[in-house]
Amino acid sequence: MAHEYILPSLGEGVTGKITEILVQPGDTVSQEQIVVIVGTDKVDAEMPVDAAGTVEEILVKVGDDVTEGTPILRMKTSGAAPAPEAGNGAKQEAPAKAEEPAPTPATAAPTPAAAVSSTDGKSGAGAKGGLRTSPLARKRAKEFGINLSDVQPQQGANRISYKDVVDYVKRKIDTGGGSAAGGGIAHKPLPNFEKYGPIDRQPQSRIGVVTADNMVYAFNAIPHAWISEKADITRLEQLRQQYKDQVKAAGGSLTTTAILTKAVTSVLRRMPQFNASYDLETREVIFKNYYNIGIAVDTPRGLLVPVIRNVDQKSLTEIAVELSELSVRTRDGKNKLDDLEGGTFSISNIGGIGGTNMISIVNWPEVSILSITAATYEPVWNGKEFEPRLMMPMTIGWDHRVINGADAARFLQQLKAILEEPFLGWL
Repeated sequence: MAHEYILPSLGEGVTGKITEILVQPGDTVSQEQIVVIVGTDKVDAEMPVDAAGTVEEILVKVGDDVTEGTPILRMKTSGAAPAPEAGNGAKQEAPAKAEEPAPTPATAAPTPAAAVSSTDGKSGAGAKGGLRTSPLARKRAKEFGINLSDVQPQQGANRISYKDVVDYVKRKIDTGGGSAAGGGIAHKPLPNFEKYGPIDRQPQSRIGVVTADNMVYAFNAIPHAWISEKADITRLEQLRQQYKDQVKAAGGSLTTTAILTKAVTSVLRRMPQFNASYDLETREVIFKNYYNIGIAVDTPRGLLVPVIRNVDQKSLTEIAVELSELSVRTRDGKNKLDDLEGGTFSISNIGGIGGTNMISIVNWPEVSILSITAATYEPVWNGKEFEPRLMMPMTIGWDHRVINGADAARFLQQLKAILEEPFLGWL
């Protein structure tokens, strides 16, 4: 009997692009066989078909934008077609046309409470003339504070798509109208650079485009503040050198980042406001009772932030092993779908490259981020004389709606104390 394979969820609010089609009409496929590869702003996901049979028609082509519920192919099966999973997007909810990739949940922008009242999340709510609205379009309109009655669908369409909402936001920013997240700036055309000499233009990568948009939203949405401190890691470095071979034998690398991941979690347990999110619509702080630490990784495709989950339940050796594996997967572009989701706090360590100080943009919807730069030996007065000590600069960035400056300073002092005397992390 006939069966239509519908694209399952790529993650909450995530869309993608067909980068490779691995079958063609006439092919016989088995259940769970990979049939297409979908590129998102995070990973290239291998998508398995949900039934066995013979491919009759491919409904997408390479380069098509897709999201949950998009029909991928039709096939003939020998038995009954499996029922679609709850919430996987029934056919009537499939996008009327291809839609652009969405900002990831980690960095899309929250919205002012006053702007949200017109988008209550019901089907078609606030749309002109009773126009239908895709679930993803409703979700993004609510997050961006967009009144759906202000959004025009594509010409001839009877349904407001996610792309319509994103295009509306881009137009507001480009015309100086601002974004729902606040702080939009007027768009000014670039000068004619060729007037002064030869130039080359290169398109920004998919990850680069999404990262750029997300950083603008995060920076505009969050009232940022930063404070810096230095930690004396002379003894910590001696301990790291002493035990690195033991961790290496277990398959990991005892890096400063791995140690920071464990140390930060100790502080987060004592100061839960740093392990939280802010709900602007309800004016509530959401405290998370789990500790998933995002680690910024420099890759050929751009900066990505894979997540180590449940750090509080893992030993330092386990963290070091997982971080090593996760970093390799991220640099090789082989992330799993959930590798880059669900973070509660982020660490960005560029100490291996250099730098004396760095302030980072908070990774929305988190409320804080720790930045680390290169540790260097400095003369430190010990009460009798100056002695060389290995000092590591660190900066905490935070959402001033949730965290005040005094608590940010206390956070760094507690982290400094643990790094200088690791035993304190157990108390």
